[in-house]
Amino acid sequence: MRWQGREWEVVAWQGAQVTLVPQGGGETPRAVSYRWLVGAEDFAVVSGGGAPVVDGAALGGWGRQEGREEEAALWQARMVEIDTGLAPGRSEHARGFGPGTTLAQRCAAMSARLAAVDVRCSAHTLADKRRKWKAAGENPVVLLPGPRDKRPGGFTDPRCLTAMQEVVARRARESDVTIELIREEVEDLLHSRYGEELGDPAAVAALLPSRSTFYLRMKESGLADVLDQPTRARAALASTPPLPHGGREIVLRPGQVTQVDTTPLRILARGDDGRPTATEMTSLIDVASHSMCALMITPSRPRDAESGQAGQATRAIDLTLMLAQAFAPWPVMPGWDPLSAAAASTLPFRVLRAADERFTKATAARPVIRPELIIYDQGSPYVSEHFTEVCDRLRIARRPARKRTAPDKSLVEYSFTTLAHRFSQYVRHGWQGRSHKKRGRGIERMPLYTIAELQQMAQEWVALEYQQTPDAGLRDPFRPGVVLSPNDMYAVQVARSGYRPVPLSPAQNRFFLLSRWVIPGKGGFMINYRTYQPVAQDAAHYREILLRGGSKLPGRGKQWECRFNPYRPERVWLYDHTADTWVTCDFRLRHLLHDPWTADMWQEHAEQHRAAGGSEKDEEAIALSLAQRDRRRRSRRPPPKRTGAEPPFQGLELETEQPSQDPYADLEEFDLSTLRPYPALPISPMVPPAAPAPLALPGGTGDADRPPDSGQTPHPLAGLFPDDGDGSRPQAPRPKYRQLPTRSSKRSSSMTSIRTVTTRPRTTYGRCRRPGAGAVNAAAAGRPRERDVFSGPKPACRCRGRNRDEREA
Repeated sequence: MRWQGREWEVVAWQGAQVTLVPQGGGETPRAVSYRWLVGAEDFAVVSGGGAPVVDGAALGGWGRQEGREEEAALWQARMVEIDTGLAPGRSEHARGFGPGTTLAQRCAAMSARLAAVDVRCSAHTLADKRRKWKAAGENPVVLLPGPRDKRPGGFTDPRCLTAMQEVVARRARESDVTIELIREEVEDLLHSRYGEELGDPAAVAALLPSRSTFYLRMKESGLADVLDQPTRARAALASTPPLPHGGREIVLRPGQVTQVDTTPLRILARGDDGRPTATEMTSLIDVASHSMCALMITPSRPRDAESGQAGQATRAIDLTLMLAQAFAPWPVMPGWDPLSAAAASTLPFRVLRAADERFTKATAARPVIRPELIIYDQGSPYVSEHFTEVCDRLRIARRPARKRTAPDKSLVEYSFTTLAHRFSQYVRHGWQGRSHKKRGRGIERMPLYTIAELQQMAQEWVALEYQQTPDAGLRDPFRPGVVLSPNDMYAVQVARSGYRPVPLSPAQNRFFLLSRWVIPGKGGFMINYRTYQPVAQDAAHYREILLRGGSKLPGRGKQWECRFNPYRPERVWLYDHTADTWVTCDFRLRHLLHDPWTADMWQEHAEQHRAAGGSEKDEEAIALSLAQRDRRRRSRRPPPKRTGAEPPFQGLELETEQPSQDPYADLEEFDLSTLRPYPALPISPMVPPAAPAPLALPGGTGDADRPPDSGQTPHPLAGLFPDDGDGSRPQAPRPKYRQLPTRSSKRSSSMTSIRTVTTRPRTTYGRCRRPGAGAVNAAAAGRPRERDVFSGPKPACRCRGRNRDEREA
């Protein structure tokens, strides 16, 4: 082949590596990646033309060639003679292999020659061997007869073997029995399952082997050894999921296989109530690069038997928030070491920033790895419906590990030891030791960190130390003598597999939250006896949902899907599946709760309110109790130094809010030099009014009726109020007074004239109290009359004993 301007000879091809030898000689062989090789611009095949092995039989047989070189060379010579008619090392054709013979005749002649030396091989078999030999590039390995794999179960019917496994698994949690009883139950199972299908009892009996063969199959399959084990071991084996385990997987790209598990962190932290609480951490490890894709620290406490307070541990929402970390870069927080940034690490920062705009100089040195397969244990959070739904939505495959089988997820199990040796023991305030016997004294009395602080410390440790520390299990195939760190290994693998960002929008992130099916009503809907109502901008959309009557989903009727975060329950989102949009709803009593709160805190106060004789449906009383709790915490004497009341643990931030839109984003830049100052307006009632200004003319009118220019700029609000026809000009409102509407006269227009009324108590001075008598009262009091804001028709006087002329005045 031709590559890099030279000719090379391919001497080996194993996996993704091709070993090349220069044609001129004098140099050592070179191992080149297949993708780099065929992706070169000057790559071309010069000679050979042998098609690569389609089924990989030749490559798989290299391991069976050791110790059988002579046999392989013998079959190679036979195939060359059949193909060319001339044996290697000879100049004359043998009998039956002349130039005029056909391929079939040469195969028949070779079969007769082999029969003479007691080797049975027909002409058709030789033709098949030659065809396979040519397809493998004349590789003699495919000519060697491989060892025959023993058929599992022999000639026993597979339906009987399946029934044997089912019966043994059914008896796993019961007392031990003999193989004879297992055989009787297998026979009954076969009759009940296949009796109607086969129709003949004799045909069903034929599925069951003889007694001696049944005993042999029980021993060969290992079921006899299972019956001899204790009940606990048999129950553990029966609970093993029917999936392939144990085999060493070939992982070539980041995210192809990941492992997740939860372990106690053995660090005391300061809980929501200011008391010490245990913690546990869940981590997601990439098998290919040994990178820690994400981690989550949560409080852990058992259920209190005295108070009845529910316990707390890692839940499905915590796993979901941890999984969301793997899809986005982690930022460098204030106070972190500068070396924890991705720009200062061995990650291909420039390439990643060109491919993903989310990578900035403030990004932590932790790669973004999208998991394709997650191996997990059989804990309740991992098998929950919510975590399964999230993985299906993100197209992440899941594989459960066997119970009490650490090798199924050995990498994440070993990371717990690394966590204890390199992180936990350095957290002096709260470190409990590796066991109860080695725990220090006075751990509970020292100042402790909060859960959020431990989370940030762990994130910095991952970016600064874990991802940049060389691991003896990470080696580059092109540099086997160099030990790589997880970031180095990721840089090597991402160059071969590529990187494709998968940014998630706030609308997509809402599917990470917990789901609840609710029935919307005119007053809102309820979640855990909390009423939620739509915000003002989504009120019209919510009204449309009410008019539809129901979601019309199969099995849901009038219910609609709602998503909420139990760590921030003040806001939820109602999902409209018909338009693929969301309706934002807030808690009805959100204005009463100014401090952070969670659904766990709400449930705690609801239980206290119910114990006091109230109802857990009384959301107003529970909200007031929750608000009083935070108010008392802020007003009381400061707590001791060892503990302190902190905001509750609210998980990790997840972008579920739409970014605010800038209303001035699309406007052109304004030239400030063209802006002229506006004259100051009088704000005191004692200042005489300004001269009337000309009214603004509409566009397109002439200048014939334009009043002379008075030098005054019209009032900005002049265009909002039409002229009343009396020649008066709109006045600027004075902030000292408030405006009240007055009654209109029967002889005036229907428009209500607005008059200025002082906020001080009105003094009548023995005069009329009608709204239009302000001038008379002001004159009697010896003070100037208050000017009207907008002059209009004077209201009629309703006083008695006044003549018409005085009333009109």
